[in-house]
Amino acid sequence: MSAPSMTLFHNPASPYVRKVMVLLHETGQLDRVALQHSQLSPVSPDAALNQDNPLGKIPALRLADGNVLYDSRVILDYLDQQHVGNPLIPREGSARWRRL
Repeated sequence: MSAPSMTLFHNPASPYVRKVMVLLHETGQLDRVALQHSQLSPVSPDAALNQDNPLGKIPALRLADGNVLYDSRVILDYLDQQHVGNPLIPREGSARWRRL
């Protein structure tokens, strides 16, 4: 098995992180992502998270090329396009709007 190519900055208490985790599990991509726990606090920011994430919010996904995606909707859309098989959220049409 190869090393994870992406890093997800997360905290299990976040409902937005849980949405991303569900997609990772459902699409079989969990082994592609290293999980980095982030305990956010206004007086003690996470330097690794803030390095390329100007909002300093979780979830944030550092890609293999070093770019960082933040906002769960963006991360979900990206990951949904990275797996083999049917997307969890259809790309277009009425099926997309029903799912959303």
